[in-house]
Amino acid sequence: MKYKIIRWKIFKVLGNLNFSIMLLLIIACTSIFGTIIEQNQNIDYYKLKYPIDQANIFNVNWIIITKYHLDQVYTSPAFISLTILFSTSLLICTFSTQLPSLRNARQWKMKKDIKIHDIKCKPLIFSDHSFCIPLYSLTRKQYYTFYQQKTIYAYKGLHGRISPIIVHFSIITLILGAFISVFSSFYIQAMVPKGETFSLHNITNSGIFSKIPGNIIGKVNNFEIEYYPNSSIKQFRSSLEIYDRAINKKITQDIEVNKPLKFHGLTVYQTDWKINGLRIEVNSGTILQIPVTEINEKPQYWFTSIIYADNKRLSLVISNLQDQILCYDTNGQLIASLDLDKPYTIDHIPIRILNILTSTGLQIKVDNGLQLVYGSFGLLMLSIIASYVSFSQIWMSHQEELLIIGGKTNRAQLNFEEDLLQIQKYLQIHK
Repeated sequence: MKYKIIRWKIFKVLGNLNFSIMLLLIIACTSIFGTIIEQNQNIDYYKLKYPIDQANIFNVNWIIITKYHLDQVYTSPAFISLTILFSTSLLICTFSTQLPSLRNARQWKMKKDIKIHDIKCKPLIFSDHSFCIPLYSLTRKQYYTFYQQKTIYAYKGLHGRISPIIVHFSIITLILGAFISVFSSFYIQAMVPKGETFSLHNITNSGIFSKIPGNIIGKVNNFEIEYYPNSSIKQFRSSLEIYDRAINKKITQDIEVNKPLKFHGLTVYQTDWKINGLRIEVNSGTILQIPVTEINEKPQYWFTSIIYADNKRLSLVISNLQDQILCYDTNGQLIASLDLDKPYTIDHIPIRILNILTSTGLQIKVDNGLQLVYGSFGLLMLSIIASYVSFSQIWMSHQEELLIIGGKTNRAQLNFEEDLLQIQKYLQIHK
């Protein structure tokens, strides 16, 4: 008996709406850290972004982040336990409070003695004891009506009472979708050179139940950048080829920012790009691949150099993929502006720049909970629409020669009063 009382008290606390709201506020406050601090990055990223000797608004450095696992807020056991507790509270509140409230709203609520605060119209002198005209007047206004012993009860807008229930289920669906994403999804970041193949490695994040297919390989057939007339980047895109060896199926598609490729549950996004180096032909036969160094200034450019006889140096500067490559001598004097795949002779050396070596940044992910997350937001939008439906109730009681009319509504008070006035006018005309 004692344990039953304890369980009942726990059940009562969990089903309390105020307790659910409190848990929601705690989750929201905890999520602030996950929003401000980048999640699931490597330790070098946090050392660079949050150094010890540099103060910030929260005085947080990389040691605090790693010590208290602020880089894994959404996957921490504490946060997951908190969301499970919140979901449990919502479920109990829904089945113990909201659904019974909806059933109660559908029940007849006859009132022979209408209270003063419920009376919305002046009493009418009405001699028709059959109640046919009042019933018809309410039906004309799309009310569900019930008659019993000289008393009428009518209501409409019951759909508005469903709104809180839909909100609860949408939040639960959202949390369920988020859990599925955390435990069964994976993310891969890859910087793939043009013309190279790739497989599903270099995993950035994966859930404990995620399955990474080993039978899928891909290839970057091409990478290009589209520029505005002022040489700023308009769009960059990659031509990809994805092949599933298990079912012998291949797909080829161009992807760009906000236009991903989808293949058997995989989604491949265009995220970044990089210039790796130059492929150069010298002395009409020798092929060299020279790495470049990115200079993070405005405007952005890439730099490399070639050292040849007597420590002489040719410096090459790349500003983008469409402009000419600038060539400077040892003294920093501009010698020539070079086009791709055109032969030149510089300081008696035949030289030809074959191409610029680029890499495309890809994000490959499987998110099994994404559809549930989208569905939860759809339910939430439906609940918002349903919340605008007013739940209105009207009582009519025939006392001697008087017809007393009362009613109430949960919103749209002016519309409800207009309904009552129209019903009253109809009764006065046909009394």
